[in-house]
Amino acid sequence: MGKIKFKTVKDNISKTRRSIEGLNGKRVNVGVIGENAWLAGIHEYGCRIKVTEKMRAWLHANGLHLRKETTEIVIPERGFLRNGFDECHKEVINKTMRLLPMVLDGNMSGEILCGFAGLELSTKIKEYSRELSNPANHPFTAARKGSDNPLVNTGNMINSISYEVE
Repeated sequence: MGKIKFKTVKDNISKTRRSIEGLNGKRVNVGVIGENAWLAGIHEYGCRIKVTEKMRAWLHANGLHLRKETTEIVIPERGFLRNGFDECHKEVINKTMRLLPMVLDGNMSGEILCGFAGLELSTKIKEYSRELSNPANHPFTAARKGSDNPLVNTGNMINSISYEVE
């Protein structure tokens, strides 16, 4: 009868448990962070702005002549954060899941994995936002900013799309 050879494999269960515990309670928030959050809220959900006499006069002086019965200006909902998330979150989850074994093996921290997910998702939402064209800007707005892309003027709002890991 031949000899049997065997090799003892190190028990990595405690290391794996620590890695999993490093993910416990982690949360990734993606959105417009900072001073442009107010503007993002207007575009995300839309808003109605009451027309004051001062506003009416300014618009008239700048070439937009409102009818007397116009009492508000409507900025339409553009849902770029919600719709951008809906369009790309599955792809981001799949990419993130492919890295999970590295966390379980202790070769990557949960913090880094969450950062990867946040960076991926925020980048995809930025791309979605730059490509959004509907609903279009009012012609007056497009003429003033020199572009018909509804979410791009200076680029500050879209560049403010970021993430934070809690």
